[in-house]
Amino acid sequence: MALGISLGFLALFAAFAIVAERALQDSQQRILDERLVITQMVASELDALLLEAISELKSATRFADFDSTNRTLSDEAEALAHTFGGPGHFSAGVTFIGPDGRVILSDPPELYAPNEDLSGLPHIAQALTQQEVTISEPFTEPLNDLPVTAVTVPLYDGDRFLGLLSGLLDLNGPGVRQSLQRATFLGETAHSVLFNAQGETIASTFDLSFLSPGEHGDFYQRAMMTPQPVVEIVEFELDLHNEPEGHLHVMAVAPLQTVPWGVGLGGDVDTETFAAVYALRRGLIILGIAAFIAIWTATLLGTRRLVRPVQKLTEQARQIAAGDLDVNLKTTEGGEIGEMAAALEEMRCQLLANIEALSELNETLETRVESQTHDLRHQKLLTEALLRQVITAQESERKRLSYELHDEIGQMLTAVELSLHSLDNVIAPDDEHARQRLQRSERLTRQTVTELRRIIAALRPGVLDQLGLIPALDWLAENMMRPVGIEVTITENEFDGRLPLETETILFRIAQEAMNNAVRHGQAAHFWIDMACDDGRVALTLRDDGRGFDLSRFSDDNRRDKLGLAGIRERAALAGGDVTIEATPGQGTTIYVILPVPERQEEIVYA
Repeated sequence: MALGISLGFLALFAAFAIVAERALQDSQQRILDERLVITQMVASELDALLLEAISELKSATRFADFDSTNRTLSDEAEALAHTFGGPGHFSAGVTFIGPDGRVILSDPPELYAPNEDLSGLPHIAQALTQQEVTISEPFTEPLNDLPVTAVTVPLYDGDRFLGLLSGLLDLNGPGVRQSLQRATFLGETAHSVLFNAQGETIASTFDLSFLSPGEHGDFYQRAMMTPQPVVEIVEFELDLHNEPEGHLHVMAVAPLQTVPWGVGLGGDVDTETFAAVYALRRGLIILGIAAFIAIWTATLLGTRRLVRPVQKLTEQARQIAAGDLDVNLKTTEGGEIGEMAAALEEMRCQLLANIEALSELNETLETRVESQTHDLRHQKLLTEALLRQVITAQESERKRLSYELHDEIGQMLTAVELSLHSLDNVIAPDDEHARQRLQRSERLTRQTVTELRRIIAALRPGVLDQLGLIPALDWLAENMMRPVGIEVTITENEFDGRLPLETETILFRIAQEAMNNAVRHGQAAHFWIDMACDDGRVALTLRDDGRGFDLSRFSDDNRRDKLGLAGIRERAALAGGDVTIEATPGQGTTIYVILPVPERQEEIVYA
């Protein structure tokens, strides 16, 4: 017994260890994924920053023509001053360059001298050649030795190339710094770096020089060769005062989409990133060893104490199982064994009492069963009456809602449409923007009116109340089946006049659900409706040539709502009718509905 308990505990501990190790590995993976997501968020912020800078330069062209042939260039100078001095991204300077690469204007003026030839600068030469938006590699700004990147947009007057508008984005500015700094909340050793494709530092939360080799330069270069974000455990490649060379870091890298740069986010592996995971793993190992020793000792001591009284109780239980209920279950042991013996003795006494009571219960069982059967039958009748009232109330509410939507909301929308149409005469002819918005509002109002009419018809089609079941079925086929390419054939056999409104409503809803199933699930090409009325009952047959289904797998207990096949059965049952469903996979579905008609009416007019 001790060996079995020990082996069982070892198996349990092994299973627990496997689950715990998987949980720890999942935790590690979640930490890596978290780093990767944060890195992607920082990269997205920097991409957004660069796109905002491009948009800012493009918006400056709305304030001036930027034509170098202008005499005064006052508008151009004002636009440059607004771009440089405003709350934008180009605090390092903005330059208007002619099509030959020479400076026309710059702000601040001392950034570049007028008529200075910048065509030899790599980013200006690239922009002049491509004549499209460019973002340069990082370089040092000549005026204040700031690390910058040049964002350049071409200027056009129609098809004529006017030159370039180039802004210097400070890479030490708050936009870049704040994005990198926000990613370092993960811990004391967390740091983030913006680097180029060569692994050189552009900006960093470390004290790394501009365009100096990154602390994980080889990894950065390798990561930039793949377009997807990566996360790895890599060695620290520099020797700093607080980070020795070779120290392991978890580094996540996400490339930017606008430029060939990347963002790196990392931290120490042992002391911070995975410290809690490693500590938990060591704790689980120590706890498992201690628990195994304790359980082995307790098992050896407890086995002897348990075996003897259990053997005695087992023998007494065998006598009771053989039919000798007069055996007293006793033991001198206390604790759980004593409680078990007392419980077994109580069970023996209760068994004797139950045998005596069983004979008395048998005498009254038939009377109780009969009474409960009567109650169940009465409850069934009450339930059917309640469901009938619910369906009737539902149809009445649908009719009321359709009338209110038609009379109130429909008239309001029509009034709105007429008001919008009248506004067309008071808008100035040259206000094209207002006219377009008015036309869009009129179009949306007409669409809303059309959708409202569809909703009204779906709630309670007026044709059912006004013309009867057959026209309503034809209307339903025209609006539900034929628009999706399903042909519908309606056949009337010895059917004339009108049925009671409740019967017509039930048949209409059954047909509506069958059509809905054919459209959504049946993949049918043809749908047949056959209707006949004789001998005080109406027979409705609904058949399609769709894919069908396995009827043996259908269960009312598994239906998701009451508008399926179970709903069809319930509606028919409320009217005292019967439903038969025949379905075979690949051969379509047929539904037979038979309802009694309490009263045939040749012509009924409903209000």
